[in-house]
Amino acid sequence: MEKRKIDLFYGALFHDIGKAVMRVDRRRIRHQRVGAEFLQKAQPAFANSQILNSIKYHHIDFDNWHRPANFPSDDLSYITYIADNIASGVDRRKHAEEVEKKWDSTTPLQDVFNRFGSQVEHRYLKPGELYIDAPEKAMPQNRRYDYTGGEYGRGVESFRTGLMALQPTEDYMQSALNLLEATMSFMPSSTNAEEVADISLYDHMKLTAAFALAIQQYLDFTKVNNLKKELFNGSAKFYQKPAFMMVQFELVGIEPFIYTIVSQGAHKQLRSRSFYAEMLSEWFVDTLLKKVELTRANVLYMAGGKGYIIMGNTPKNRKIIETWRDEFNSFLQVQFTNQLRMVTATTTFTADQVREPKKAKKVSTFESYSRTFNQLAQEISKAKQQLFTASEILQLNRQGKKRGRECVICHQIDELDEQNHCQLCAKLAVFSQNIQHEDFFVVDDDPAGLPVGPNAFMSITTEEAIRAGQVQGKIYSKNQLNTGFKQQTYLWVSDYSDLSRNDFNTYAKRQWQLGPDGKVMGIKRLAALRVDVDDLYAGFLAGFADQEDGKYTAISRYATLSRRISSFFKVYLNSFAEGKALTIIYSGGDDLFLIGAWDDVLQFLVELKEKFDRWTDQKMTFSAGVYMYHDKLPINIVARQTGQLLQAAKLAGKDRVALFASDNIYRLDDFINQIYQDKLVQIRQFFLQETGFGKGSIYHLLDLIRTRNEKDRISFARLVYYLSRLESRTNHTEEFKHFKEAMIHWFDNADQIKQVKTALILYLYEVREDN
Repeated sequence: MEKRKIDLFYGALFHDIGKAVMRVDRRRIRHQRVGAEFLQKAQPAFANSQILNSIKYHHIDFDNWHRPANFPSDDLSYITYIADNIASGVDRRKHAEEVEKKWDSTTPLQDVFNRFGSQVEHRYLKPGELYIDAPEKAMPQNRRYDYTGGEYGRGVESFRTGLMALQPTEDYMQSALNLLEATMSFMPSSTNAEEVADISLYDHMKLTAAFALAIQQYLDFTKVNNLKKELFNGSAKFYQKPAFMMVQFELVGIEPFIYTIVSQGAHKQLRSRSFYAEMLSEWFVDTLLKKVELTRANVLYMAGGKGYIIMGNTPKNRKIIETWRDEFNSFLQVQFTNQLRMVTATTTFTADQVREPKKAKKVSTFESYSRTFNQLAQEISKAKQQLFTASEILQLNRQGKKRGRECVICHQIDELDEQNHCQLCAKLAVFSQNIQHEDFFVVDDDPAGLPVGPNAFMSITTEEAIRAGQVQGKIYSKNQLNTGFKQQTYLWVSDYSDLSRNDFNTYAKRQWQLGPDGKVMGIKRLAALRVDVDDLYAGFLAGFADQEDGKYTAISRYATLSRRISSFFKVYLNSFAEGKALTIIYSGGDDLFLIGAWDDVLQFLVELKEKFDRWTDQKMTFSAGVYMYHDKLPINIVARQTGQLLQAAKLAGKDRVALFASDNIYRLDDFINQIYQDKLVQIRQFFLQETGFGKGSIYHLLDLIRTRNEKDRISFARLVYYLSRLESRTNHTEEFKHFKEAMIHWFDNADQIKQVKTALILYLYEVREDN
């Protein structure tokens, strides 16, 4: 990447750093000046004119800080100026003559869900830095916690320390992004009391850098050299030009690749396959960004093998996307035949399409914004329907039937090792343990690693080797934001497991669940859980349309919202699962798949629902499928059955769970509040004290429920008769009376008695001996 583009990146990325610095001691001074002075002192290596000018002069008042008379018309600060406007959603030239604004430097970051949906809320995020093992810090609160000068001071000092390890070169671009995310994710970008402060300083500066690089690409293509004339004097016209291109990508076939393995013991590869599939898309994106000379700042959203990238609208970019996609698909075809395929789509957009709406517009920002993403969705859908070209299909057919033996794990025909594993499965088997216990990975040209692209292989490395300069290639770190490492990209991976080895059958042994007699308690079964957010795409498009005529529909809020949802499933999920007998197999940006002891899986589902409601202010929901199975059942069947339960839940409506069977579906709130935390608790407490009744009494109650007939009241009489017989044997008359009255009340209502049936079954699973 040429130096001018590198300087533009750092200048745009750090353009508002002065906001954080000036809030430490509440100085009444322009943040442009504060930021430039801070950067010069903290790391003199960044004190070149192009970087500093973007910080000094990115607002309308260029003359405010003694702009030289011969200030060049091609200075990069003009690009940062308009990129800042686009990322902010406003044109500051139109606000230059406004009266003095009301600033509140103690305002904390507001929750982006406050303006999502029709109901206005008032929730805030606690001040502080990003800690991935402290989800409560990132949980929105109804109470406002002022962002004090001391809180800003800690964040700024952490930034200063990290900045000292950076150099203004291409190698440290990702480290700079990491540093900003770690220190300024909870600082508000704006403290104007008349604005909604729900965009973080990190998100705003990252998006400004993305637009700045994209604008530079467009200007190079259109051969514009006078930036002052084009972007400053002619900003109104530039906002209407199709200068930008949105790129959507998706790796198709991830789920079948992960789960369609059928041999005994193949489940031990699940986590390595999941991580490997994600690394394929990570490498695709990183290589694409390198080819088009952009950075991860331009990635608007990425999770689960799919996402969006902002680029300049140029034929060169479009050609690079198509060429690299085809090269990558050729690699996928050689490695996986027709299992995996990368699809892409592009559409152009103007700055006006993603900025706040103006009253004079005939088309609202929401409509134009939605049009952009809907066009991408249609193109991606077409691409999925035509995954292979006619020539590629002919090529596949000409290959004929491969010769050799089938791999015992993936059943691909290939050269096998002594364990009858193909090369890929053999490497994945070794790699499986490393995913949980290793933190650093490198992609280079060493064929001993796992292939992730043409002539690109992933292997494990160490922090010591990286710091010693012994690692050549692209470095990835897992679940940590390191700075000072060259060419390092971080990966958020939900990889929690309470097992030291991937022997999931341990969950069925239940040796940690011992009763007072020393015997194992509960049915020896595993459970699989799949979760998927309901209507996420529609929420992103229309979520901000209901308040004030879509006023808050802006690209910055899309970026913030998508990062909030993604961080729930990828950053904090490990903390949510802590202490439970389960293993997270896969977690994308809006879904997850895990297996574990059946009762801990249910407990996790209950807690996950509560946390997601708090995270989204109950403005988003998810559906779930829970499948109970024997430890000998092949994992491909488990995944398929759990997926079918999830789909059954979604077909029944939003916010549903299909529990063990497709005809046993509840609203999640009903399952939690009416069954898990109410009826099951009452039943458990009652039968634990009525030790003389035994499990036969429960089975009899279940038989009565199954034969219940609303038209024939004889079933009701049988229940009353049976309960009366039990009452004569109880030693807890008052408690039994309450239980009897509750059962009779429940029995008279179809929905209630269905819940009782599920609660009784769950209690039997808790106490049944299963040898």
